[in-house]
Amino acid sequence: MAISGIHLTRIGKGNYLLEPLRSMNIQDPGALLQHIVAQVQQGHGTHLYYDLSELPIIDQIYYDWLDKLARTCQTINIKMTCINMQSTAAFTLSKFLTSKPAFATALDVPD
Repeated sequence: MAISGIHLTRIGKGNYLLEPLRSMNIQDPGALLQHIVAQVQQGHGTHLYYDLSELPIIDQIYYDWLDKLARTCQTINIKMTCINMQSTAAFTLSKFLTSKPAFATALDVPD
């Protein structure tokens, strides 16, 4: 089943790649969050890679979304790693951090 506003792909045993589309609506994250987590759980996923390559800046609302998704994933033993973060997004994200984020970061999905 397709999830509106995102592209979620299984990329290996237990690994999923989430690519947000411009149409993704995080204003009411509950249904979106539930749907993403359900899809990964149904596929016995253990790692969610979140591609930030199309996001030039991260504001407080988007950071809250990432944090909420990462914490939900942690609760059900799914690791979340944000990948392909632009330097401008990293800079703006750093303004909201008061402690280590709930998600890991990496340049790309490891081979």
